[in-house]
Amino acid sequence: MLATATSGTINGVSFVVLGSGGPITVFAHGLGGSVAETRPLATRVLGTRVLLDFRGHGDSALLDDGWDYDMLADDLLSVADTVGATRAVGLSLGAGALLRALSRKVDRFDKVAFVLPAAIDGHRKDGATERLLRLGDAISAQDARKVADILLEELPTATRERRGVDALVFRRAQQLVTKPAPSPRKEDRPVSDRSFISQIACPAMVLAQVGDPLHPSDLAVELAGLLPSAELLVLPEGGVFWTAARDAQDALANHLA
Repeated sequence: MLATATSGTINGVSFVVLGSGGPITVFAHGLGGSVAETRPLATRVLGTRVLLDFRGHGDSALLDDGWDYDMLADDLLSVADTVGATRAVGLSLGAGALLRALSRKVDRFDKVAFVLPAAIDGHRKDGATERLLRLGDAISAQDARKVADILLEELPTATRERRGVDALVFRRAQQLVTKPAPSPRKEDRPVSDRSFISQIACPAMVLAQVGDPLHPSDLAVELAGLLPSAELLVLPEGGVFWTAARDAQDALANHLA
């Protein structure tokens, strides 16, 4: 049994273990994120929760030549296999990594959840790439204020104006500029052929929010429709982490229980 609040590293991938007992769930964050990003999603999930930092992120090893989805899937699976995880949650880029991992073995996990998926098998042409390039440039320039302003653009106006939000986002920005901006080594997408998705028989959840240009709810609806046994939850604008965070946490906890 894994102990509470421990940490480890496997193949250059750092991870934090919260809780103990079964089931064991691995959490994979988004681009530029870390375990701090997935911790809120794991708050109410029962059993052992294992939060990883992809290489090039957080406390994991630095990357010389960038990332691609095969590398991300390797990171996710190496941690999952090490801790014996039977469930997996992928957030944004992590959702793509989870798809790539499942393309190798569709029955690897008993339950899965895709939070704010950003792509399936197509390249984004709606401004999302431009935003990530701006963010990467700001991180490379170690301009924490500019990084924070770009991150704040993702939040609903009402949320941005709430007391303490700017300070919270700026704190995350200060953490981001301490390491090189994680960048793709090539143009890539989670999978090249979506046909295998119909073979993912385990219960799945797809979690989205309206009004999110980086993670369109239409794409989440599309992914849920491809999965044979999927529950779709679309929250209000900014819902996953801000306006309906408790609903997101409860939905994940119920699904993964």
